[in-house]
Amino acid sequence: MNASHEAALVAAAAVVVAGCAERPGAPPELGAAVVVAEAGASNPTLAADPSTGVAYVAWVGTRNGRSDVLLSTLEPGAAPAEPLRVNDIPGDAAPHLQAPAAVAVGPEGNVYVAWTNSTEVEGRRFPSSNLRFARSTDGGLTFAPALTVNDDADGPPASHTFHDVAVASDGTVVVSWLDSRLGDDAPGPDVRIATSTDGGASFSPSRVVDRHTCPCCRTAMALAPDGSLYLAWRELFPGDVRDIVIARSSDLGETWAPPVRVAADDWVFPGCPHAGPSLVVDAGGTLHVAWYTGRPEAPGLYYTTSSDGASSFAPARPLLTDEWVPPSQVTLAAAPDGQLWAAWEDRRSADAAFRYLARGPGETLDPSSALPQSGTSPVLAMAGSRTMMAWLDGSRILLRRSPPG
Repeated sequence: MNASHEAALVAAAAVVVAGCAERPGAPPELGAAVVVAEAGASNPTLAADPSTGVAYVAWVGTRNGRSDVLLSTLEPGAAPAEPLRVNDIPGDAAPHLQAPAAVAVGPEGNVYVAWTNSTEVEGRRFPSSNLRFARSTDGGLTFAPALTVNDDADGPPASHTFHDVAVASDGTVVVSWLDSRLGDDAPGPDVRIATSTDGGASFSPSRVVDRHTCPCCRTAMALAPDGSLYLAWRELFPGDVRDIVIARSSDLGETWAPPVRVAADDWVFPGCPHAGPSLVVDAGGTLHVAWYTGRPEAPGLYYTTSSDGASSFAPARPLLTDEWVPPSQVTLAAAPDGQLWAAWEDRRSADAAFRYLARGPGETLDPSSALPQSGTSPVLAMAGSRTMMAWLDGSRILLRRSPPG
């Protein structure tokens, strides 16, 4: 980036800050940032209980060479609670940008956390991992001993990571991940899921959704009001093309429609960008998708929607483009009143920064209305109409939330 380009970006950011209060579509005001984790944190995930307004922040924290899963509870209007260790086995966790400790809340108020550990294997470039899971039935005050979600933990060492967690309205817990148990001779790692119908006490054997995936971009899931389950990942197409696809299940993962490409980016990349998709379904059933592509003619972050169950998608619209945009994280959240929030990293300069915006019911998602915030790895969650936004500030986790009412 040349000096004039950088100066222009700084000036543009100043204009956004100065005019955000008057610009149509600017996000509603969020409260002051509070510190959730003081130091040693990796990127967080965030979930909220819509019935109580309680928010939960999960992350992997590392201290004195040991990594553990930590969870902080935020009651409405209260300061974050002291972090609680989720994993019952000390050190049974590994920080990873594309595989953070994932937190979700069930309709009965159960709190679920999934994470990966790490085991070095002699002669292998990358460590093996198991996908671990713990549940709390008392609102995050205590957690049961962890179990392993992948059903090959007693087999040869393999990778089970890049995961997500979703909870259906009937309490069914679904976990997705990339699974390398078939080894280097497979076309790619599997996209697999497992489900729990007993509140996270046990999981079904894993089921394969796809076998041609990019090996290190996270999976993402979203549930629709009609019970449809959507699962997204970065597919590996012939010729090293790596584009985002989405599959739909009408029976919580028992069967799947063929995956559909979100956009024909045709991005050829002989490696892995470490940049997975984000999904959310609004109250009207519209599926919203955001993702990164490095296609040479227009690299950046994009957004689209589907109103026909992921059978087709509207033309993609840019959130952030430039001559070069490094692989970046993007996140979406939807409120019951139709408001849509988006936040994405802007990694074009050395300064850690992201932007966020909100779109009201019936409005167009307009990136020019986005506000800047210093930090990385933003995540969003809704507690009814209240917005929660957490992010990584160095090795601290900060959080802002909209005021009550």
